[in-house]
Amino acid sequence: MAKHKAPTQVTIASIQGETFFHQFVDRYWKLGVGLAVVAAVAILIPTYLRKQARETHQTTWDDLRSQADLGNDIFAQIRGGSAETLAVFADRNQGNAVGGWAKALEVGAQVQAEKLDEAGKAAEQLSSRWPDHFLSKAKLYPGSDGATRSLHEAIGAGKSSLQAWEKEHAFLFANPALPADAPKVRLTTSKGVIVVGLYLDRAPKHVENFLRLCREGLYNGTKFHKVLRGSLIQGGDPNTVAGPPESWGLGGPETTIDGEDDPQLRHFKGALVAYRAPGQSVSHGSQFFLTTADQNQMDGQSVVFGRVLEGESVVETIESGAVVDGQPQDPAVIESVEIQ
Repeated sequence: MAKHKAPTQVTIASIQGETFFHQFVDRYWKLGVGLAVVAAVAILIPTYLRKQARETHQTTWDDLRSQADLGNDIFAQIRGGSAETLAVFADRNQGNAVGGWAKALEVGAQVQAEKLDEAGKAAEQLSSRWPDHFLSKAKLYPGSDGATRSLHEAIGAGKSSLQAWEKEHAFLFANPALPADAPKVRLTTSKGVIVVGLYLDRAPKHVENFLRLCREGLYNGTKFHKVLRGSLIQGGDPNTVAGPPESWGLGGPETTIDGEDDPQLRHFKGALVAYRAPGQSVSHGSQFFLTTADQNQMDGQSVVFGRVLEGESVVETIESGAVVDGQPQDPAVIESVEIQ
């Protein structure tokens, strides 16, 4: 949702570095709501268990301990259990306090998995089904405005803040929209049609070179000769039309293209990227690849000059075929190219 700093003149952080988004999620969700739920459970369940032992059937608590791996005392490590298992347990025990603790643990599990919609629903169920539960009433979670909130309120407020933050920082999750007049290219392949849009405004030299080769028919009959699952599919080598497989990836025009690295164009899933050979500072004259997953470690290493607009399923089909050492056994062929 992985999951860089913004605009021009600012260095893009490595994928290995911690981004502001990571800090936000970790600080206010995993370390905030999630750990607070677990900590509250760790402290309060044993106490509550001792007080309610005579009123609540001991086997029910034992069942919850088993489902959530709670241990027998306050110092035991809590692993939490799966959200699905805890939800079933809570539904089965709606008539007693044990079910409320299971629902609270479910909230924590959903937050840890960053499934905030599900966490919000579980917190709402906790408040409505167990209104007298400690975590339904207690104001444990401080907000940015200094006010403290209940678990349900904290989930809702945090989710809204996160959505607003993601909207404001949309460039961290996807490449910018194409201009209304951006050129498009329709690649009809043996596996289906792929339509790509081109960033003529951001990478003009790469786009003009790509359009020229399309007009000249260089890509007709070429194959996607390289497939790295979970990474990319690569094509654009004229050697793949009639040359032996061992020559695939070695052909193409001798001309190269100077770098046009735009910091706002990144290697998100579906990016159209000019191939750059290892150790080179210029792009290959014809070869390109389409990313099949976010590849932010490539940012600054090769030039993004377009994005897939249609045919994501076709890209997935090409990626999913049999591959030996990166070379597909039944490579997809670009049968025709049309500039739109």
